[in-house]
Amino acid sequence: MRGSRALPLAVLCGSAFLGAIDVQLANIAFPDMLRSFPSSGLPELSWVFNGYAITFTAALLPAGGLADRFGYRRVFLAGLTVFVVGAALCAVAPSAGILIAARVVQGVGGGVITPLTLALILPYYPPERRGTAIGLWSATQSVATASGPSLGGFLVAVWDWRTVFFLHLPVGLVVLFGAWRTLARTPPSAPSRLPDIVGLVLLVAAIGLPSLAIVQSDAWGPGSPGTILALVAGVLVGVVFVRRARSHPAPIVDLKILRARSTQRANLAMFLLGLVMFALPLANILFLTKIWGYSEAQAGLAVTPGAVVQVLTAPLAGRLAAKTGHRRLALGGVVLLSLATGYLALAAGGGQAYLTVVLPAVVATGMGIAVLVNALSGAAVAEIPPARLATGTAMSVTSRACGAVIGVSALVLVLSGDRLGSTAAYHGVWATMLGLCALIAIAASGLRTPEAPATANAGRHEPGSKAP
Repeated sequence: MRGSRALPLAVLCGSAFLGAIDVQLANIAFPDMLRSFPSSGLPELSWVFNGYAITFTAALLPAGGLADRFGYRRVFLAGLTVFVVGAALCAVAPSAGILIAARVVQGVGGGVITPLTLALILPYYPPERRGTAIGLWSATQSVATASGPSLGGFLVAVWDWRTVFFLHLPVGLVVLFGAWRTLARTPPSAPSRLPDIVGLVLLVAAIGLPSLAIVQSDAWGPGSPGTILALVAGVLVGVVFVRRARSHPAPIVDLKILRARSTQRANLAMFLLGLVMFALPLANILFLTKIWGYSEAQAGLAVTPGAVVQVLTAPLAGRLAAKTGHRRLALGGVVLLSLATGYLALAAGGGQAYLTVVLPAVVATGMGIAVLVNALSGAAVAEIPPARLATGTAMSVTSRACGAVIGVSALVLVLSGDRLGSTAAYHGVWATMLGLCALIAIAASGLRTPEAPATANAGRHEPGSKAP
């Protein structure tokens, strides 16, 4: 790999690492946040995750559209700056409300940089080696996933949850400087028209209202007017959003991208995977700390082996995608994830049995998630034209993020109050996730791996260049 390529790729992988490790650090720090703000219960503090996830999700598609219209580098640098500023505000937040507001700011930046790192990496590889590019991107995120739990647990043990956000500052500033110096200026690939701002507001409401209803239904009551109104309003706003996206000249979501069957199925499966892959680690951390009495540091170390396996599996999954096809690879990942969730539902109890119960489950989870993310990410962009690549990758990540919002919201509802210390409640969570794995398998069975199209993105930075 020539140095001219190595430096930008290192910067982009650093950005992907920063975005991915944030979720892991927040997971580990969450029990300590509960102790820091005793007047704020689990439902309120869950908005540390959901506030981030909603704005993250809402920013994904506008980021793709803006990058296609105004250049990847310019939009990427703006998003990275917002992300670092948001982390700084989180680190000094004096109250739960300000912490949640700061996470909202950080979510905007995270939603911009996450899809653009992949969209900026892909052009360094020819179309037939996109699986390798996605494997590199996935492996970088997996390294963050592997290091996040143990690093977060150590930081919380040494000081408190604020340390995990202070960590973002030096890393973020180095990556920001490197991106400014090394990333090539990219010309716009689509007309320079602003995306639909009203559509953006509708998207935020369509995601946020159902999440609000799920999180607050325990306090409001499942059949209360507030819960029903939020759910109905969310559905209605979603319908209006889709209708507007079909007619607006610069929609937030270009529904034409979803015409291909494989793209539809990949995004549906990615949504279902999002329901599991973000709620499952949080549920495991809470189980270890609330049921088995682990400290945050111990819980972080306990789930680290699964993340390490995810690191090792991601590059292999990228190479296998070109040989086996997205459908077979995705179904293999579903089997692994099903074995993990099913085993936890059957075997995990009040008695500590880490080596025989939790360890094999987290290892299978890490392998399954690495395989699924790679397969579904590849299938989602396999038939996307090069001029809409940023939008296509953003749509894939958006699908997963929407699932994450709903999944974490539902988890908070299930574990609210006394159920946080109930082993049976965790069994119900794992059993539900096993059912979701079956739905992922159904969606993934419709994937196909088309031959590399002539219109595939052959390289934005250096047309016709070989893979590094």
